Amino acid sequence: MVLFFIHLNKSIFAKIFFMKRALIIILISFVGFQGFSQTINESTRRKASAVFTIINDFYVGVPDSVDYKFFNLGINFTGMYDYRLGMSNFSFAIGGGIGSHNFYSDAFVVKDSNNVSGLVPINSLYPGTNYKKNKISYTYLDIPFEFRLRTKSDIRASVGFKIGFLIDSHTKYKGDDYLFGTTDRLFVKFKDVPNVETFRYGITGRFGWKFINLTGFYSLTGLFTKNQGPDMYPVSVGISLMPF
Repeated sequence: MVLFFIHLNKSIFAKIFFMKRALIIILISFVGFQGFSQTINESTRRKASAVFTIINDFYVGVPDSVDYKFFNLGINFTGMYDYRLGMSNFSFAIGGGIGSHNFYSDAFVVKDSNNVSGLVPINSLYPGTNYKKNKISYTYLDIPFEFRLRTKSDIRASVGFKIGFLIDSHTKYKGDDYLFGTTDRLFVKFKDVPNVETFRYGITGRFGWKFINLTGFYSLTGLFTKNQGPDMYPVSVGISLMPF
């Protein structure tokens, strides 16, 4: 028997619409930038670029009572407009993107009487519960900017900064039906994880050769709003593809 339970608040449809619209705007802007860059005078040295990244998120400061997975895979897509600095190998780039992240653990997000979020192990709340998947997912609309180096041998390096605005957060659970204490399979999805940080910012870096690059992002803001949840900081490491 499969039980399905889902909680949706009033803002879900607006957020889904906004996320899709934001991605469409980024893609249209990127295509427009690319077309424009091909028609301008060569001396301006301007160029559109795309960065697609498969990332793994690590988390600093996870409570000791919580077990979490080493692999927390996510994706990031960025379209950027690159301005070459004179005739040098250096350039400045700015753009927009979407980053989707995950945190897999054995804990539920639970609010206390003061509306502060905590991570409580599932088996502390519901002893003997077996599950296949339990995660927090969150997505940001990002504005990155960076200084880039590209040598004649196609070695690439960059350092930069990005800010992001939360456009979606939810939890997913697949496992025993803890609601009724049975082994019936249950799928639960809750929208709007309480106290997830709505505005993030942090340091970015990338290094590689031609279109394959190692990418990193260190968030200077926590997963949860300060003093409203566990003091956890995401660190993203991934492989980026830059086709041009």
